[in-house]
Amino acid sequence: MHHCVAWKELEELMWHAAFRDYKESAYDPFVEKKDAKGASLAILKGAMVNISNLVADWVRVGFAQGNFNADNCLVAGRTMDYGPFGFMDEYHPLFAKWTGSGEHFGFLNQPSAGYANFVVLAESLLPLIVADAGEDWMKEEQRVKKEILTEAQEVFQEEIDRVFRSKLGFDQHEESGSDLWSELEPMMRESRTDWILFWRRLTMVMKEYPYLDSTAYGDMLDLLMGNDEVVKGSSPFYEPLSENYRSKFLDWITKWRKALKEAESSSDDPMSTSSDDTTVPSNWRTLPSNATPYERMKISNPKYVLREWMLVEAYGRASKGDENMVFELLDLVSDPYGERDGGDDDDDNYEEKYFKRAPDEALTAGGTAFMS
Repeated sequence: MHHCVAWKELEELMWHAAFRDYKESAYDPFVEKKDAKGASLAILKGAMVNISNLVADWVRVGFAQGNFNADNCLVAGRTMDYGPFGFMDEYHPLFAKWTGSGEHFGFLNQPSAGYANFVVLAESLLPLIVADAGEDWMKEEQRVKKEILTEAQEVFQEEIDRVFRSKLGFDQHEESGSDLWSELEPMMRESRTDWILFWRRLTMVMKEYPYLDSTAYGDMLDLLMGNDEVVKGSSPFYEPLSENYRSKFLDWITKWRKALKEAESSSDDPMSTSSDDTTVPSNWRTLPSNATPYERMKISNPKYVLREWMLVEAYGRASKGDENMVFELLDLVSDPYGERDGGDDDDDNYEEKYFKRAPDEALTAGGTAFMS
């Protein structure tokens, strides 16, 4: 079997992928020894991490690829053949721009879709991994497959858990952050919440109230809610909160702050409470264990993304010869985590123009809210 054409093609494809995407970890250590098993396992290890990181980051920034099946997923942990893709305005766990996405490619199901793609890759490489198992190859194949996929399930779940912990200001390994997200999710879904605005305004709460001893929970809720009468579109809620939901969010904020305080108290490396923007690193995954809740939240929750209604307006203007908005959006997303809040770094009034909910008409317009 090792000498058949299909086998040789599989082995050549594996070595090509190892060289192209994981040269240091999957090609260099194994190619001279012709260790196809070792190279294949190293590829799977790298792909497991990279694909799980990719789909977790999509959720973190409110992005839906729309059609993330195996032929749109690269071994390196990237995607191709997007779409129709887009960033989410009003939160829905199954959001997608493409009308054909179905639930399996919906927003919060993207980690499951990524895992399914990894399963296809693992099954494709299994023949190379168990090639020397002899007569027991079928039994060995089942054992290896179970071992690899069990590890992958844990990695994909842990990565999405880390995202929500960081978005909420917790250390990536603090489990209480996952519990708080489980409580928050149905509230966001039922109260028509803008994904980007909600998380960034929650970040603003942490910036304005950095000391975890503060009990000004009502003021924190007011800051989270924004005020459409003062700044139109600044509230993360597409409808005014009912008294019932105002009470629910107030209770949740109280739990959130107390959980952060408890996490700080039990940490061996106590976090600072500084809200100094100059200390914020560039990658949420590499934050030190004593990072402040604000530091974690700011780098985990972008303030600006390329929402579809922005793009529609930009290319509509460009089609008439005005390309100013195209360049403005390019400048905007060059620093998606920056404040651009009307101060010295906001000469173009980016916050007023772009840090706001989608216009109501954009939530239902074909070609903007959805695509066929």
